[in-house]
Amino acid sequence: MRVITFIYLLSLSLPLYSQFKYDYTWLMGTRPSGPLYPQNCMNVLTFGGDTLKIKKDSFNSEIFLTNASISDEDGNLLFYSNGCYVKDANHQIMPNGDQLNPGQVYDDNCPDYGYTALDGLIILPQPFNSSKYYIFHQAFNTFSSTPYYRIDRLYYSVVNMSLNNGQGEVIVKNQIILDKLQDSGFQAIKHLNNNDWWVIVKGLDSNVFYKVLLNEQGIASIDTQSIGGIFDDNSSEQYSFTPDGNKFMSFNYGNQLKIFDFDRNTGVLSNYKHIVVDTLEYRIQSGLAISPNSRYAYVSMIDKLYQLDLESQDIEASRILVGEFDGFLYQDTYPVYYYSMRLGPDCKIYMTALSPAPYLHVINNPDEPGLACGFVQHGIELPCIGNYSMPNFPNYRLGTGYPVCDSNIVYVSATGGFVPTPVQEVRVWPNPAREQVSLSLSFPLSQGSTFHLFDQLGREVRREVLSPGRQQVEVGLAGVPSGLYFWSVEGDGKKLGNGKLIIAK
Repeated sequence: MRVITFIYLLSLSLPLYSQFKYDYTWLMGTRPSGPLYPQNCMNVLTFGGDTLKIKKDSFNSEIFLTNASISDEDGNLLFYSNGCYVKDANHQIMPNGDQLNPGQVYDDNCPDYGYTALDGLIILPQPFNSSKYYIFHQAFNTFSSTPYYRIDRLYYSVVNMSLNNGQGEVIVKNQIILDKLQDSGFQAIKHLNNNDWWVIVKGLDSNVFYKVLLNEQGIASIDTQSIGGIFDDNSSEQYSFTPDGNKFMSFNYGNQLKIFDFDRNTGVLSNYKHIVVDTLEYRIQSGLAISPNSRYAYVSMIDKLYQLDLESQDIEASRILVGEFDGFLYQDTYPVYYYSMRLGPDCKIYMTALSPAPYLHVINNPDEPGLACGFVQHGIELPCIGNYSMPNFPNYRLGTGYPVCDSNIVYVSATGGFVPTPVQEVRVWPNPAREQVSLSLSFPLSQGSTFHLFDQLGREVRREVLSPGRQQVEVGLAGVPSGLYFWSVEGDGKKLGNGKLIIAK
C-alpha cells in the first residue's frame, strides 16, 4: 500500500517539475559576413531536461543589445523581441508586432539592426492569466545636447497567446508607463504574494527609482522612491536582484556597485550601500550577476572580473579578482573582452563578449568562493557571432518552491548543430585525502597545466605545475590542516576543471 501511495504522489509531482521554465530558450546573434558564419546565423541555446544544447539557425532575425524571450512552462519557445518587433516561435512577426519603440531611433536601428538599450526589455506572465504576457520596453529619444540619445520612455505591450492559432498576437502596443529620463536597463521581481510583479527602473543621473506593480488587472500602480547617492554618469548599468529576492543591485564603472535591501511586499528599498570595486577609467563597459545562493556578486569591467561576498561585514574588503583578460583575439583581431552577464537555468553564469566574437565566458561554480568559482574565459565557442547580446530574464522561479536553477543540466551538442571541441577531463583523488592527492588529465597539454588549492576564504594554500606532455602529478598536503578546500586546474590559457576536496588528517 505504501508503494502504491508513493507512486501516486510521485505521479502528481512530476508535472510540476516541468514548469516555470520561462527562461529555458536563449537567442543570441546577428547576421555576420564571412565564409565561416553564413548570413542570418543565430545562436539558439535550449536548456531542456538535463541538457544545454547550442545550435545555429538561419531564421531572419537580428538581436543586438535589447534581447528578451519567453518560453512556456515546459521550456518551449513562445516568442521573443529585439526591441523592434515581436516574433513568434516560427520567427514570424506577430500580428501588430512591428514598430515597437517608435521614433527616430527606431528608424535608425530597426528592423534590421536591433534596438540598442542594454537590458531594456523584459517579458512577464500576467498573474492568473496563462495566455497573456506583458512586454516592458524602454525607448530612446534624441536631444540637442549631449548625450544626444537618452532613454525617456518606458512602454508596455501585451501579447495574447490564445490568438492567431496559438502563435500569439500583440493586442496592446507602445502604451507609455513613464515619460521620464531613465538609465538604460531595468529588472523585475515577484511580489511577496508570488503572483504579482515589481518592475524597478532608475531615473537618469538621479537617485529616484520608479516601481511599477503588475497584477492580474494590469498596471496597478507606479510609485517613486529617492534613496542612495546621485551620480552623473550615462553609461549602461546592469541591474539584478539576488535570487532569494532580498537585495536589489546595480553596477557600472562610473557608479560602481550599489546595493539595497528590498521588501517584496511593499517594494521599498532600504539600507543603501555604495561599494567601490575598481575605478580605472578605461573600463567603460561592465556587467553584474549574482550567484544562485545569493551570496556572491560578480562584476565585470572589460578586462577584469571580481567576486564580492555579500555576507561579509566589509563587502568592499571581500573583493577578489577571479578573472583577468588573457589577451585572446578572435580572428587575430577582436579582443574577447568581458561584458554583460546572466545566471543560467543550469546554475552557471554566462558572460557575453565585448566584441563581435562567437564566444561566451562562463563561471562554472558561482556559489564557490574566490578562484574556486571556476571562471573560464571564452569557455564556450558559439556557432555564430553573439553580437554582444544577452537575454534579460527575471527569476521566474522565486516563490514557486523550486530552486532558482538546476545544476544537473549539462552542456551537450545538439543533433545536427554545433559540435564543441573535446572537453578535458580532470581527476583529483583520493577524496577525502590525507597526505597527498593525485591529479590526472584525460590527455596531455602542449602548454602544461597548474593545480591550485584554495581554502574556504579563497586563499591559495597549494600550487603544483604539471609540465607539458605529462598527464599525472602527485601533490603533497604537508602543512595543510583538515577541512574543506576547493581546487581548480588551469592549462592552455583556460580553466580545465574544479571541485571540492576534503582533507582529513
